[in-house]
Amino acid sequence: MRRTTIALVLAATVGVGACGTSESGSEDSANTAGTPPAIPTGSYEGADDVVSSIEDTSRIVSLNGDLTETIFALGAGDRVVGIDLTTTYPAEAASLPDVGLGRNLNAEAVIGLSPTLVLGDTQVEPITAIEQIRAAGIPVVILQAEVTLEGVIRKIGNVGEILDLPAEASVLAERVQGEIDDAVALAATTTSEPRAAYLYVRGPETLLLFGNGMPTHFLIEAASAIDAAGDIGVLFAENLSAERLVTAAPEILITPEEGYEIIGGIDAFLALPGVSDTPAGGDRAVLTYDEALLLGMGPRVGEALRQLVIDLHPEIDG
Repeated sequence: MRRTTIALVLAATVGVGACGTSESGSEDSANTAGTPPAIPTGSYEGADDVVSSIEDTSRIVSLNGDLTETIFALGAGDRVVGIDLTTTYPAEAASLPDVGLGRNLNAEAVIGLSPTLVLGDTQVEPITAIEQIRAAGIPVVILQAEVTLEGVIRKIGNVGEILDLPAEASVLAERVQGEIDDAVALAATTTSEPRAAYLYVRGPETLLLFGNGMPTHFLIEAASAIDAAGDIGVLFAENLSAERLVTAAPEILITPEEGYEIIGGIDAFLALPGVSDTPAGGDRAVLTYDEALLLGMGPRVGEALRQLVIDLHPEIDG
């Protein structure tokens, strides 16, 4: 498998990793009441071509919010002892000790939690920090960052394999696939095909137009709409350009609710470069969603897609 980079600018995913043994250490955080029993598994070849020997998955540090959600959805949330800042769901996970941002990995913070397994994806960097954790005897498994609906199902299976929970992964994958299928079937009943664009906002200095290759592209298309930015050739993410946005001519703009609130709501959003000159801006047609829900491509993806279908197509009685 190859390490690939996708332009998710958020918060904006050599050698064999030996297994570490969990230590009870008095400075250990939260999720420990004595040393938990080892939960054995096996070995796994990650997307970075490193084969990790995994002897114990009882203490996991998760470096991506979608992976954290997946672990909890598999019923293994009690094994998670640390998260990165992209974890906002579920609530019990968000309250765990954080190690900073996985895309700017702090090896010392991870090692300090005495994990027996670190799980991340190809957006995690720098590689030197990953290697530092592995050199401390802690296996680090790197999964491919998934941006498609099919990839979500693959991700569930991979995490289930790593945690030795194949039956649980099969049940979860079946449920999530069913929710996706239901949302796609609902989209097939629509009569409109709006042009929608995802504008990533995290404050006045972080304004990005998402296009083809991003999770939003596949969600918009699955929702029987046109990804307006992808339609004009935006690949991954571009810094917002008024000219490009106006050329894309979205009839609906989608943005993360967190960033929308940071900049001050609808009036501030309409004042962003090019927004007021689009059909969406003229109609004040702006949809906001929880960032982790729409961008995470985790176990809630079917829920996110269904809501997107309903919101993009007013002819549907949701």
